[in-house]
Amino acid sequence: MAHSIEGRLPFLDHHVVELVRDFPVSLKIRGMTEKYVLREAARPFLTDTMYHRQKHPFSAPVYALRSNEPLQELLQDTLRGEVMKSLAFYDQKAVIALLDRLPQMDESKRIEMTLILTEMVSACVLQERFKLT
Repeated sequence: MAHSIEGRLPFLDHHVVELVRDFPVSLKIRGMTEKYVLREAARPFLTDTMYHRQKHPFSAPVYALRSNEPLQELLQDTLRGEVMKSLAFYDQKAVIALLDRLPQMDESKRIEMTLILTEMVSACVLQERFKLT
């Protein structure tokens, strides 16, 4: 995953890891299909819909950027705070300008911003917890 380490219990078994570690990439990814060998192994147990389903990321709920929601408060406080200032790869002034424009945006535009802003908050949390930069 792009934003974290994904630990699913069956895949944490060292025997499974040792087995697939040396698989050729063609068994892991085929075209645009990730986890190819896993999909093929599970194929008899999956519906066509599940078998052909594309991966999609977890994202914050769409209401996250509505006023007076706890996540909105967390976003505002975190992205305007000192930890955000310490992350050299973000321009905090531009982020604050975006935060200031949120109330004037229609809901669909705010929803588009949810993923970006929650990724920034995640970076801040990681920085605060682990001092990564």
